[in-house]
Amino acid sequence: MPGVDEQAAPRVPDDVSDVVVVEGHAQSYQGNVHEELKVVLVLDSGFTVRRRGTTFRAAPGQLVVLHADDAHSGGPDGSGPARWLIMCVAPSLIAEVAAPDIVRFGDPVIRDDGGLADRFRAAHGSLYGPAGRPGSALTRETGVLDFVAALARRAPDVAGEVRGTGAARRAPEVVREYLRAHLTRNVTLDELSVVAGVSKYRLVRVCTAWFGLPPHKLHLRLRLDRARELLRRGSAIAEAAYATGFHDQSHLTRVFAGAYGVTPAVYQATFRGMAWTGRAPR
Repeated sequence: MPGVDEQAAPRVPDDVSDVVVVEGHAQSYQGNVHEELKVVLVLDSGFTVRRRGTTFRAAPGQLVVLHADDAHSGGPDGSGPARWLIMCVAPSLIAEVAAPDIVRFGDPVIRDDGGLADRFRAAHGSLYGPAGRPGSALTRETGVLDFVAALARRAPDVAGEVRGTGAARRAPEVVREYLRAHLTRNVTLDELSVVAGVSKYRLVRVCTAWFGLPPHKLHLRLRLDRARELLRRGSAIAEAAYATGFHDQSHLTRVFAGAYGVTPAVYQATFRGMAWTGRAPR
């Protein structure tokens, strides 16, 4: 099918279920929010990330670390071909070596990596190897844990600076879970303020600081994320639109293409059957 990069389909190793790996053509995207830690290595091109009004540029071969819950846009520099390696690590696996909230970087580009890129390549490559051989699960998961531990040691502790204390500290998680539970509803700021236990003004400030998005834009991103999951599981586009609060299939298609650079139909053709179940338990 034209426009579909079959090699770019995400893979979930049978024996390391809390990790997803991707290898394929690098693509541009806008306003992504994800729950997992995402590490990107772009080959044959530089890479630009835009987050919170700031632009960051990575040279070819530099790691880009995109922590959970922070909206960002990005894409390869130039018009020539570029490939990327991506590893998405669930909070449940990060928690084995560090508190997931501390693996956050003000500058997502790791400029002096001290061998981290080589560790990343080794861990990523091992996850593409055949599973089921004696010792393969231990080798693969240990490699991922070693990489995440090395990455965590480089991360500044900025979580406390962003979240504050008391109800404001809990607000981002409370709001995210409430919005996820009400994807098809027109949730109000008054409603969220009561649920989170903070003023509307404080709620907007805390959510924008933590996610890089105000609550209404976060809600849209969560709806799109759920739509992607449904499409990967094989739902019809119209069904995915209905289940995520869009007016109809054309509405979802328009918003989806604006966010991800591909239509739901192309996305589904690429990623069908690749839904990830490696999220941390709720």
